Amino acid sequence: MEIEQSFTVPYPRDAVWDSFHDTPGIIACLPGASLSAPSENGLLKLAITVKLGPIVASFAGEGEMTLDETTKRGSVSGGGVDRKSASRVKGIASFALAASSTGETRVDVKVEYAIAGSLAQFSRGGIVKELATRMTDAFAGNLKAKLDAAPPLAQNSPAAHDMQPEAAGPARAAVAAQPAPAAPLNLSSMFWKILWSRLRGLFGLGVRS
Repeated sequence: MEIEQSFTVPYPRDAVWDSFHDTPGIIACLPGASLSAPSENGLLKLAITVKLGPIVASFAGEGEMTLDETTKRGSVSGGGVDRKSASRVKGIASFALAASSTGETRVDVKVEYAIAGSLAQFSRGGIVKELATRMTDAFAGNLKAKLDAAPPLAQNSPAAHDMQPEAAGPARAAVAAQPAPAAPLNLSSMFWKILWSRLRGLFGLGVRS
């Protein structure tokens, strides 16, 4: 399946693009997602946890993030397995940054994915569309907060491009080496709405005006 979303952040494109170089920070902007270990040879050890009513799915797997400096485009691809449900998910999320005349940046996101196993039922209908919308809204808010909190050096300063990784100091290296676990993406309210909708259709219950 394929989903497309867009959002805008009130920062210049170069500043937003710089933030995408902080891979752990960008992954942390996605609710429920985290790196289970530091990246190695370009590979990301990804983990994402989603809570949908009584169902808690914890996917673990590997991915890769690519960035095109010229076009300000990139992608995150990978897959994972939830051992409890024996479900598997794989996909690719492509993103493109576009500058606006007002100094803001529009981020266009395109996600292509496939789900197999017992959780595949939740990929039907409008469930995943609703999930994608919520995740995109949350990601946009977290990205804005990340940019708001960034020091001036990280916000499109030429010095930021020249600074070597060693110059960041031991403190930053320690943080990157010990990624914090992410809180699950809680979609419980969506679950009960979906369940009620299915029961209403099953028993032919009408909708009160």
